[in-house]
Amino acid sequence: MKKRELRKIFASFLVASVALTACNSGGDQAEQPEENKQEEQAAEDQEEVKKESAEESVAVQQINVFAEMKAELEKMKENQEVDWDLVIEKYQSGLQNGVNEVNGEFDATIMAALEAGKSGDMDANIARQLVDKTTQSYFYQKQKSLHKEAAEQLAAGNQEEADKSFEQIKHLASEIFVPTAEKRDNYYELSGEASIAENINAGLEAQEEALTSGNADDFNVFIQLTDKSVYKSYYLASASYAEKIEAAVEEGKDEAELKNMQAEAWGFYQAIKGSLSGGDEEAANKLNELFSLDATEPASIKADEVNSLFNKAIVGKIKSYHEKVPTSLGEDKLVDAKTQALEGNMFLKALQIQLNEKLGEDKAQEAFTHAEEWFNAVSEGSQEEAKTHSDAIIQTVDQLLQ
Repeated sequence: MKKRELRKIFASFLVASVALTACNSGGDQAEQPEENKQEEQAAEDQEEVKKESAEESVAVQQINVFAEMKAELEKMKENQEVDWDLVIEKYQSGLQNGVNEVNGEFDATIMAALEAGKSGDMDANIARQLVDKTTQSYFYQKQKSLHKEAAEQLAAGNQEEADKSFEQIKHLASEIFVPTAEKRDNYYELSGEASIAENINAGLEAQEEALTSGNADDFNVFIQLTDKSVYKSYYLASASYAEKIEAAVEEGKDEAELKNMQAEAWGFYQAIKGSLSGGDEEAANKLNELFSLDATEPASIKADEVNSLFNKAIVGKIKSYHEKVPTSLGEDKLVDAKTQALEGNMFLKALQIQLNEKLGEDKAQEAFTHAEEWFNAVSEGSQEEAKTHSDAIIQTVDQLLQ
């Protein structure tokens, strides 16, 4: 990918419109030379091999097990009897080891929910939501480890192994992350460049272009487009349930329905809790407490408090990257600096709704313009110009905390 195109990425958040224009140009095409057809056929054959490899992958097998578990658990929605023993067996044989490797607390939660749902000690729907959303949190952490594997294999020149890891990430996106993101898009009425689902797919396309060309540096930078778009989806999922709970209280909904939504918020939050602690540990812990069924009555959850806590933690994350970038530039670690700048910008993008509501769309857009210019300056190694834009961004996000 050309440097000029790389610097445009943040401006649109839709990589497809920038980096893949040549691939998507419309109109009739002239007859291609025979050698081009042969190259296309070879590419198609390679793609088929990658798909077959993905079908045998651990991630795909785990997603299949998860789908089988959900299908059985969702029988309760039709007032049908659920075979809890079957769900437990499927989890223990097909998912538990992987979940434990990533986070033992996830496994403890899932098993406790399954056992409590089976015994009747917990409302069946609440147990179902804890299993569903905590497993989705596991899949988020799984994609992070797969991204690390793919990047390391690509840097080492192991193209085939990098391809295998990336195919698993794409499958996780299509089966887990994009459907979840589409729900957030619908709830918050996000479309075009604001669509989280489109941002995820655009990030994957940029990564795949870098992967295909063997460009390990670009691949590493573009991980942030995909990963932080998924992150935004999980953050907004948790935040949206705070709004739904508060509205449901006003409508007089029963306690079971409120706790069901609280369980969903808590389950999604587990994916990002550890990361948010790096922005503001106190705020992250308070959010976890608010979403915890055993710590907080759902009727006491207020959307404004939840949004303020998220703002505090995410602004802390943004500031941490603005601190890291000058150090990386000073040490001539340009790829690290670009990665950190893009990561900081993606966290800024995550706060777009809050920026629009609290500061107005014009002020929010001004911040995003500075963010684009900051990334450009970082990409060119211009420390003085980067600092100017960085200072403007920090000044803006600080207003969210006032």
